[in-house]
Amino acid sequence: MKIETYISQLLFYHECVIVPNLGGFVGNYKPAYIQPLQHKFHAPSKQISFNKNLTTNDGLLAHYIAEKETLSYEQACKEIEAFVLTLKNTLKTNKTAQLENIGTFLLDHEHKIHFEPDLSENYLLASYGLSSFQTLPIKRISNEEKITNDLKIVAQTSAKIVHLNENNRKKWIAAAIIAIPLSFLAFWIPTNYDLTGDINYAKLNPFIDDSNKAVYTERKEPTIFNEDDLLLLEDVLKNDTSKSTYLSFSWIKDEQPIVIELQKNNIAEPDTTSVALKQKQLRYHIIAGCFSEKKNAKRMVIQLQKKGFDASIIGQRKGLWTVSYNSHFSRNQALDALVLAKSDNRKAWLLKM
Repeated sequence: MKIETYISQLLFYHECVIVPNLGGFVGNYKPAYIQPLQHKFHAPSKQISFNKNLTTNDGLLAHYIAEKETLSYEQACKEIEAFVLTLKNTLKTNKTAQLENIGTFLLDHEHKIHFEPDLSENYLLASYGLSSFQTLPIKRISNEEKITNDLKIVAQTSAKIVHLNENNRKKWIAAAIIAIPLSFLAFWIPTNYDLTGDINYAKLNPFIDDSNKAVYTERKEPTIFNEDDLLLLEDVLKNDTSKSTYLSFSWIKDEQPIVIELQKNNIAEPDTTSVALKQKQLRYHIIAGCFSEKKNAKRMVIQLQKKGFDASIIGQRKGLWTVSYNSHFSRNQALDALVLAKSDNRKAWLLKM
């Protein structure tokens, strides 16, 4: 007798199916959505979750099994008890137990039970016959491309009009460039210079103003500092034992100092004791960044946790400390989480370990 088959059948018609002494399987409505990374369309569905606190027998499952198997109510309850006992023993031995078309139970290192639903079965009767499908995105012309194309058309039209009169215009411009300076010099030179005497040809340049004559200024030797006068900022910071927020510092002795504001490093150490054990089962990780120094990775973990992510350091890859937004059992859930992570950082990516 497969008890999980009857549980699966009841989930099509009921929002909650309780398994006594185990927990309740709860169906939650999930609207249709689009997976932007895979360009995949998903129909509305009833997503199954597990609540370990719903253990009181409501009689639904027992009556259904008794009807299908032609048993008494008491015999059906005993069959359910045997099923729960077998499931718990399997979970304790293998750390995992699978219910067909429902989901998988996982036991972590803290002996806490986690439930991963089976997304292949849609328990929403209203979506019967609607399957997921994938399509390529529509490529639309952006506003910038439209403006660029319009400008190219206008430029090509203007170029044709200008080209018709370009040859005649060049002739008149060349004549004006030559005639105007010659006319100006023919009038200006005789009125300012005596052409009958000795001529200083350097003064015939109309753009030279000799009213402001150059004045010689004695060069001053640059200030020379000895190496002993130069202070190292690093040494000052090392020797500073005060608790002040500001530090007065001068690069050169006996010169006006500058004031530097010191930033105290109060970054809390994230708890990474359970990271190694957790990664054995959580195979899909949403990566936020990789760091050569572990303190920088810890700093990013704290920043992501403040934003609501279940961030952690998942270890070292190629000598770099790797920070994860969160980790998941299945690839489908990881892809959904990747969309949320990319809204915070478009460079986030998926890692399978």
